[in-house]
Amino acid sequence: MKSPDLQRDRHALYEVAVQGVEWDLDFLARCFRNRNGREARTFREDFCSTAALAVAWAQRHPDNLAWAVDLDPEPLAWARRRRLPWARDTKGRVTLVRSDVRKPQKPLVDVACALNFSWWVFHERADLLAYLKAARASLKPGGVLVLNMFGGIRAEKRVIERTRKGAGNAPDGEPTPAFTYIWEHAKLNALDRRLLAYIHFEMRDGSTMKRAFVYDWRMWTIPELRELVAEAGFSDFEVYSEGYDKEHRTHTGTLHKRAHLDHEDSWIAYCAAYK
Repeated sequence: MKSPDLQRDRHALYEVAVQGVEWDLDFLARCFRNRNGREARTFREDFCSTAALAVAWAQRHPDNLAWAVDLDPEPLAWARRRRLPWARDTKGRVTLVRSDVRKPQKPLVDVACALNFSWWVFHERADLLAYLKAARASLKPGGVLVLNMFGGIRAEKRVIERTRKGAGNAPDGEPTPAFTYIWEHAKLNALDRRLLAYIHFEMRDGSTMKRAFVYDWRMWTIPELRELVAEAGFSDFEVYSEGYDKEHRTHTGTLHKRAHLDHEDSWIAYCAAYK
């Protein structure tokens, strides 16, 4: 049986289950610093949902400014209610924007991102190209856009993965209970690479949230993205994935630039496009 209280907190559970905010921001800052020899100060989080990255970016330095863009008013309202009032050190330096990311945004920023595979909502080439062109137009000279994606033979099969998560706290300090995070690939159509996937949550008290999040995505490939990035006018494109320690059978926590990526199992890649 679903709990109405837990249903209202699905975004808090998602953040615990999925997001690695500081790890992502470290990489975004590194991309810009390596290319420009200075620190980025302005940031835009496209498909921002609850704006976790944008607020954390502003909290990193008193000169940092952030904009969080999403078309869905529901997670933006959640961020206004449950995140911004408790991030007082960022007052006036984080702006939530309800907008279509295919429209150029202002002001221009040093770094922009579309993470957690959010840009896969675009099924048609024309829509993804429109987004990439708008994202480039919204960057300062020398700016970088980072997108992530996943693939591999295992990722293209029906998958149900279960991960236990401990109790924690939402951005407003409210406790989040221990739960099991379930990631499900329901089906993939090889003709158009349309993927239907779900996130479910199982609580320790036996209650569940089936299909707390539903994803209707196109599984784009790296060559397709590389071609579209070039067509959108970006000057350079790099692919990174996390290192793996074969001896200890664990990931290293560090992203490395790749000229080759093994497709046998599954992978997550971070793709950096430079203006």
